[in-house]
Amino acid sequence: MELTREKALELHRQMWTDMMEALGDNPPRTMRNSYKRHWLRKHFPELDDDYEIIRHNCFLCEYADANYGDCECLIAWPCGRCEDGDKYEDERDWSYMPIPKLLALPEREVEE
Repeated sequence: MELTREKALELHRQMWTDMMEALGDNPPRTMRNSYKRHWLRKHFPELDDDYEIIRHNCFLCEYADANYGDCECLIAWPCGRCEDGDKYEDERDWSYMPIPKLLALPEREVEE
C-alpha cells in the first residue's frame, strides 16, 4: 500500500478515533493490538496477512518504513519513538497512553 504523509496521518487518526469510540479512552495493550488488526481487515479486506501486511498494523510505521527505511515517525512522541517508554505502564509508550492524549500528539517536524 502506498501512502502519502497526509493519508498516513488521516488513517492513523481514524483508526485510533474508532478504537476510542469502541473501547474507551484507555484500553489495555492487548485490546489495542487486537482492535488494530480487526480494524485493518474490516477497512482493507484486500490486505491479506499472507500477501501484504501494514507494518505493526500502523499506518505511521508503514509510511516511515516505505519512505525512510527506519522509524522516522510522523508523530512527535514524548520519548522519541512510540515504543521507547519505560515499558512499565509508562504513558509515553503508545500501548499505555490514553487515546485522547495519543491523538493530540503533534506531528513531527520534517526537515526538507
